[in-house]
Amino acid sequence: MNKSTPSHFSKPSFSTASNEKRFKPTFKQERQFNDRSERSEKNEKFTKNKPHFSNKNHRNEQQSDEKRFSDRRSNNTKRSNYQQPVLEPQITETTLGGVKVVIKSTGISDKPREKKTGALSPRAPEKIKKNRAEEMKIFGENACLSLFEQRPETIVRVWATVEMAHKIGEIFSYLANNKKVYHVVDRAELELVSGSEHHGGICMLVKKPRTFTLTGYVDLARKADCLIMLDGVANNPQNLGGILRTCAFYGVKGIITSQPEMLLNANTARVAEGGLEYVHILQSHDGETALQQLRQAGYQIVHISHEKQAQSINSLQLQDKVVFVLANGWAVKEDTKVNLSLANPLKNGLNVAVATGVLLAKWVAR
Repeated sequence: MNKSTPSHFSKPSFSTASNEKRFKPTFKQERQFNDRSERSEKNEKFTKNKPHFSNKNHRNEQQSDEKRFSDRRSNNTKRSNYQQPVLEPQITETTLGGVKVVIKSTGISDKPREKKTGALSPRAPEKIKKNRAEEMKIFGENACLSLFEQRPETIVRVWATVEMAHKIGEIFSYLANNKKVYHVVDRAELELVSGSEHHGGICMLVKKPRTFTLTGYVDLARKADCLIMLDGVANNPQNLGGILRTCAFYGVKGIITSQPEMLLNANTARVAEGGLEYVHILQSHDGETALQQLRQAGYQIVHISHEKQAQSINSLQLQDKVVFVLANGWAVKEDTKVNLSLANPLKNGLNVAVATGVLLAKWVAR
């Protein structure tokens, strides 16, 4: 049987190295090969994602860093060389009622700001200081119209918008006849001139109104008079303007204060709606001295009080000559203290401008 076996079924020969193990399973070798291939794929992905620190790549990164730094330095240079746009006046011409008018507006120009190097007059600082002490700005339609009616000679210069220019032709005619300057500007330019966005389309540079001394005022005999004393009242343009407006409304001719500059304010004048032109400012040295002068002149002194034991305003009997003191202090026995409301649950009373209106209405109805 063995001799008749075909030759192609001959016994295979195995050759193994001396340092290898015999009969190593085939599947184990295939598993090792597969593990090695998977591990190589992972290594390739990792090398793609990790930062390269080879000489060539490091040189490229260094060059990119230098480029970024140079770009940043050039940007800083551009910023340092950047100049803000300059607001430059733009002048146009138009016709209003057959009269040629030059309109000045504020526009943005790319020209560099030029520094003025002209020589100043030796008297320039003194002149500027004198003008600032004697002049003030008034803005707001009613305030400016009232000033033009009462003292047009004090107007130095006028700025107005095109819309307002159609309403104040009489003012422009007066200024032209008296060789005084006026400008027709846009709202942005007028906001810069007046310093407020509530300019009402017009602004005037004028001489300050004249102030009077309290001593000279009380020397003149009067049968009936009503005054308001402001000493001790906070410097608030809204309140002070409201007091001026209320005094003008009820015909009160004088306000006593030791600080006239509080009333000579553009914002105060605007809130007063022209009241500054109809009320005299009476300057005193201090509140206590002023009240002594008023008592000697026969004025009834009435103080606003929040005390419950103070007299009710309903039972208050007012004389023909009276002074209302809006702030607490300087009261003596012969003075009158009045409480505007005994039912007031608030910690504070009325606004000082509103309280002035209540007192003046009581005096008018006496």
